Amino acid sequence: MQIQAMRHCRKRIVTPTGPEGRIMEDIDITTLEAERDSLLARARTVLMAAPGDGEMPEMGVTPLIWHDGDMFIYPSRLSAHVRAMLDAGQAAFLVIEDEAAAQNIWARKRIKFDAELYEIDRKSDDFDVICDGFESRHGPTMGLIRDFTDFHLLRLRPTGGVMVLGFAQAYRLAGPDLAVMAHLRQS
Repeated sequence: MQIQAMRHCRKRIVTPTGPEGRIMEDIDITTLEAERDSLLARARTVLMAAPGDGEMPEMGVTPLIWHDGDMFIYPSRLSAHVRAMLDAGQAAFLVIEDEAAAQNIWARKRIKFDAELYEIDRKSDDFDVICDGFESRHGPTMGLIRDFTDFHLLRLRPTGGVMVLGFAQAYRLAGPDLAVMAHLRQS
């Protein structure tokens, strides 16, 4: 699945160098976008976190699918992390490389992103089409939970994040397409 059309180019992106300012660096944007798209396309679940009632965030995990270039989740409001997400209208998400596939457990490829949430109305045509997509990708459980009213079909609209491809390979991402913007050289 192609998440975003690929551009065949080298792009100059801003690379922070410290207090003396910034330098420009040539980065093969096509390779970085391909890594991003591959990691997102392979993901079957997403970790999520939202501000909780106390000092600690509420966290959870849920299956996800892609439909027409958008990311969707179908979590239950019975979980504290989902209530926190719905109350805030946004959350932080993490897609991470499978441990078994990682070359180095300390440097698993991952994308952390913040996203706004948009609920898909149960009466809309999109609701049934996207639920069918969940069942096709994740199996018959979707047929069992599809009509449970505590579950909410949510479209995620990313606002930005960070992609880590290994040691010293972190990149700032921006906007709904998670465009690669900058090579991060310091925390």
